[in-house]
Amino acid sequence: MRPFMLVTLAGALALPAGVSAQDSGPYLGGAFGQARFTEWCSPGPGITACEDTDTAWKLFGGYRFNRNVAVEAIYANWGTVTGTVNAINASAKQTSMGIAAVGSFDLGPDFSLFGKLGFLMTEQETRATSTTQREETELHYGLGVRYRFGANWAARAEWERTEKLKVQLLSIGAEYRF
Repeated sequence: MRPFMLVTLAGALALPAGVSAQDSGPYLGGAFGQARFTEWCSPGPGITACEDTDTAWKLFGGYRFNRNVAVEAIYANWGTVTGTVNAINASAKQTSMGIAAVGSFDLGPDFSLFGKLGFLMTEQETRATSTTQREETELHYGLGVRYRFGANWAARAEWERTEKLKVQLLSIGAEYRF
């Protein structure tokens, strides 16, 4: 966590004084992808069927302080996974809300790499013979690429992961900058 914060701070301090207004301001976006619950299908006795992936989506919005530093809020629906253990059907669905610091590095005028690090409040509902609710505050991090294809529009591709409930997401989406 400390190296990420140092890189983000160094990038912000290294900016020239004449950064344009278009490099800062609010943005909104959304993305679709595939989530994988990495520990859902762990090998064990009695497991006869298991599906640990599902379609996921997220909405995000943030504020870019300059071309290298932003803060971003997220709502993610990670999807529902299913399995059968000892002839009992089970499922788990998960949603999260959170906030993250985002550090970007420009590779050209329209293409950049970014990383994010933050925290999520996650709710997981598991159903089998009964329903169990689990709530966690967990670390959330990811890497991605952004391609600006208009004055206000950009496409994003990202990989993200949650730390405690161990969900990964590969997604593509769009971002609109105001």
